Amino acid sequence: MRIYIGEEELNFTMENTLSFPQVLAKLTDWAESQKLFIIDYRVAAKPEFANKGELNSDEIDIINLQLGDQTDLVESNLRELIDYADRAGMHLAKVIQEGIALSDKDAADLKTGGVFITESLDALSKYLRPESAEYMAKAVNALNSNPDLVEKINALGAIQNQLKLWLRQTEFSRVTPAEAMERVKSFREQIPVLQADLEQIAARFTQGKEQEALSKLEMVSQVLVDGVILMRIAGDVKKTETDKLVSLLGDLTQAVDARDLVTAADIADFDLRDALKAIA
Repeated sequence: MRIYIGEEELNFTMENTLSFPQVLAKLTDWAESQKLFIIDYRVAAKPEFANKGELNSDEIDIINLQLGDQTDLVESNLRELIDYADRAGMHLAKVIQEGIALSDKDAADLKTGGVFITESLDALSKYLRPESAEYMAKAVNALNSNPDLVEKINALGAIQNQLKLWLRQTEFSRVTPAEAMERVKSFREQIPVLQADLEQIAARFTQGKEQEALSKLEMVSQVLVDGVILMRIAGDVKKTETDKLVSLLGDLTQAVDARDLVTAADIADFDLRDALKAIA
């Protein structure tokens, strides 16, 4: 068994035959001793064991490791959760639109997914704080306990909005307050254009041009999230206004996930544009 970090082979030996989970545990302990974390890994079996489900250390040919620091680990976990929440929300919306009941498998997968999200959020809470702990707790409870599929979609939307905010906070963690102040100035200069974009998005929603609206909304939302985070790093005085903007983005995510396009249009056209005016 050979272990690589990028192109470099790791000098790491196993005295006994171990299951893959045991191998991974030892590699995790080694990484932590180097103040690093395993972000991702790929395993290739020896040719004669290519079709075997569970491998041990004698049957593994190569393990490729991707290592990183704590920030890299948090960022990787956030991306994984965002992707899951997005796929789960889209699937539930499709079920509702088609007027069918969840299959037993879908129900079981959703229950397992709820546990995965809950445990992942608990782990992330060591490093990150939600905008509102009570709001997040309510969303997690609805995801796991509320039988109404629309409420589950709303919960996924709320969770996804917080995850996206955390992701950008993590990505911007190395931005200095001085750099943030310069970028906030640029963000404020964009506000009239952003308001016009939001008006167009609302119009597309009301015209039934959902995909056009969603495509533009994704870009605008990212700019808004970035602006909020940069204002926080810069210590901008308009904290109440930025908190309101974050809350509205969460409401918009829930409306879109639930395919409530009338509400989505109203939030984009009125509430978000007013919030931007207050920040300008």
